[in-house]
Amino acid sequence: MNMHTVTAPRSETPMAPWPVQLARTVVRRWPLLLGVAFAVFNLVTDDNSNALGGLMVLLVATTAYVVIASLDQPGWSWPVLGVLVVVIVAIRWLSENVVLELAVFAAVIIGSITVGLIRGLWKRHGIYRWQPFAAVGFVGVCLPALWLDPVGGRVLIAVGLIGHTVWDVVHWRRHAVVSRSLAEWCAALDLTLGVGMLLMLV
Repeated sequence: MNMHTVTAPRSETPMAPWPVQLARTVVRRWPLLLGVAFAVFNLVTDDNSNALGGLMVLLVATTAYVVIASLDQPGWSWPVLGVLVVVIVAIRWLSENVVLELAVFAAVIIGSITVGLIRGLWKRHGIYRWQPFAAVGFVGVCLPALWLDPVGGRVLIAVGLIGHTVWDVVHWRRHAVVSRSLAEWCAALDLTLGVGMLLMLV
């Protein structure tokens, strides 16, 4: 006697309407979208005759990474960024001296490197040991931009921002030092702003 197995038809899960899919994507990729939006806002509102806007973004990002690393608290990523933004707004409210802003952030970076050294964090294997070198390197990009001509300064800062994008992606992939959402936000901001600054020179 022939036995035939009857296979029940597979039930396909209906696709959600496109507005629902779009909303899910926005919720899932909010750091990326927020970073791009912030970069576009910076490009539209910034003074294109100098590199100060991009310089401050690179400086804040660099400082945030080394501060969070020295604290060894990835969960504090966004609060640390918020505090740094408040600091830079307060400095600009008191004085428009760019050198003062650089001096304050350089002091924070040096202090963070010192704290990390005392705590032995820079002896760890992996990405931690590169934090002080990256901070000094990116600050080293910021300083010459102040004395170059406007075009040269913007090119240098744009290259620095694109370079920091690579640093962001490394942190995002390894899920280390900073929160993944901050690394994603920073990567989108740095890349969009860096490429945008270069395109505006063409």
